[in-house]
Amino acid sequence: MRVSVLIILLCLLLASTGCLGKSGSFSVGLTAEEAAVQQSESAAADALDKAMQLYHDGEFLEPDAAFEYLNEAVELDPTLVVARYQRAVLYLDRQQIDDALADVNAILEVRPDYAKALYVRALIMMHKKDYPGAVRDFSRVIEDDNTIADAYARRGTCYANQDRFKDAINDFSRALAINPAHVKANYNRGMAYMALGDYESAVHDLTQAVTLDSQSYDIIMARAAAYMKLARYDRAEADFRRAIVLEPSRSGLYALLGETLAGTGDIKGAIQAVKTALILSRAEDNPKAVVLYQEQLDEYLTKPASIPAPAAPAAPAPVSESAPDVGK
Repeated sequence: MRVSVLIILLCLLLASTGCLGKSGSFSVGLTAEEAAVQQSESAAADALDKAMQLYHDGEFLEPDAAFEYLNEAVELDPTLVVARYQRAVLYLDRQQIDDALADVNAILEVRPDYAKALYVRALIMMHKKDYPGAVRDFSRVIEDDNTIADAYARRGTCYANQDRFKDAINDFSRALAINPAHVKANYNRGMAYMALGDYESAVHDLTQAVTLDSQSYDIIMARAAAYMKLARYDRAEADFRRAIVLEPSRSGLYALLGETLAGTGDIKGAIQAVKTALILSRAEDNPKAVVLYQEQLDEYLTKPASIPAPAAPAAPAPVSESAPDVGK
């Protein structure tokens, strides 16, 4: 009887000291080092939370303050992926490209499949003109999620900058299947068709791009060049006049307009346009342009005031970029 009472007392004593629980497990305290790590991680999470409180509608309302909080978060916990990613984005906004690259590389060392970091690194590779590297990263992003129109559009731009125009067209087409209103995909596919000599398809895409962005000088000029290649001088003239409204002080536009008017047989109009180009080029103190436009003017002055339009188009001057733009 005495033994039974002692056993009961022992059990009560163990229960009161916490050595026995419902699971029968023992409570073990943190070491000083573990406690310090936990405290640091908690402080890093708090700093990240303060930064993200400044984030609204896809941007930081106070980027400098957010940057300081993100710096604090990364210093406290270098493995905090979200803080490194957001800091990399801010580095890009500040044009601190190498710092941004260091952050995304650090992320990808611990999270090789982190698609957002892959996307940012691909953008950096584009900026550095490492197009094969950018293609590799964009391809991994697409493998993770094949519904991102921008990933296809930007990979297409990388292909175009490597003269892989058919691959570029395929990617621009995929981007447009996802988002038909993607301006750059329409524009860049049109430019890729131009590079392949398919001017009809180029006009189709560039017209769609103009519809989406009617104030884009580059798009209007690209379509004018396509019209010139197709000997549709009246439409090219209309586009050059639209471009002049947007950029009235560019002497080269008047020279191109003169070339277009000469194509329609309106030599008088062509002479007047080139005279304007000469006046502007002299005001720009551009002697090379002055010589070029004077030669163009002299050629027109030897022709009748009105002649039939030629069967073949005149070659247009280069339009903004010969390959699709890289973008940010």
